[in-house]
Amino acid sequence: MKATSHTDPDFRKTMKRLQDALQQVFGVSGFTAALTGSGSWGGEVACMNFLDPTKKALVLSGGLFGARLAEMARLRGAQVHVVELTGEGKVPWGLLGDALHSVKPDLFFCVHVDTSTGTMVPVHEVLEFVRNASPYTLSVVDTVAPAGNVPLHLEGLADYAFTASQKGLSAPAGLAPIALSARGLSHARPASWYGDLTRIWEFWERGKYHHTPAVSLIEALERATARVLEEGIPRREKRSKEAYAFLREALRGDFDFPPEEVAAPTVAVLFPKRESPEAVLARLEASGFRVAPGIGPTAGKAVRVGLFGSQAEAVQDLVEALLGVGA
Repeated sequence: MKATSHTDPDFRKTMKRLQDALQQVFGVSGFTAALTGSGSWGGEVACMNFLDPTKKALVLSGGLFGARLAEMARLRGAQVHVVELTGEGKVPWGLLGDALHSVKPDLFFCVHVDTSTGTMVPVHEVLEFVRNASPYTLSVVDTVAPAGNVPLHLEGLADYAFTASQKGLSAPAGLAPIALSARGLSHARPASWYGDLTRIWEFWERGKYHHTPAVSLIEALERATARVLEEGIPRREKRSKEAYAFLREALRGDFDFPPEEVAAPTVAVLFPKRESPEAVLARLEASGFRVAPGIGPTAGKAVRVGLFGSQAEAVQDLVEALLGVGA
């Protein structure tokens, strides 16, 4: 692997190509960048720039990662209000509207796909609802699971969005790509030097030194994102949806799933009917598959399968291994 200096003019060109590609991934025309850190750092940066003890945050939560954003906001000293999805994973529009009216939040958080439960919210409807009901509220969206596999089109809807390099973009872990609107940048009041969005903007847009970036990770992400766009996000979405539909149909008698109308095609959460999730995980690993256990509300109840990018192509082999469980 060729070593590249972060001061190399060619690396600056790589950064610019990545920014242009991330605009297409997020569906925005404004500022994009890749923060050095995991997807969780992308969420915490929002809290460190937009919240303080005088601010109020409203979180639409559908699982562990909504709860995590609420915890981050509380650690900033903000007043935090949470609206939970229904037991069927649907948006409680009446409760959300009431909360927007009564709380008058400075910041609204939404997780597009919560991988702990495999549920997907209708993010455009939610963001439009928030913008109409509370136009002064900034909106932050966690797109860790869908980015690169689902068209996002967040222009004019989200003030800040973040994802992670290792999921739908199929790059090494360690970067948190972000999109930041002009309105979001104007509201940034950073409480973190390293996570200061104004300094990060100057670094990416004007080349003003801020920190030493993760050069090799950025180069890898630029190439991976270029491959995503070359294939086309709609095509990748179609593949994930087809893989998920195949998985549900093939396993219908042996596993339960979240309700189909709220299920995310990028993350399949499977609830075994006849044996424990631990037994399923152990037997899958013995067959050469490594999938994740349930976390948060699905801990000890489910196994989770990522259907990002090329992983969706292995779904038939996965089904054969799952149907062999207990045989």
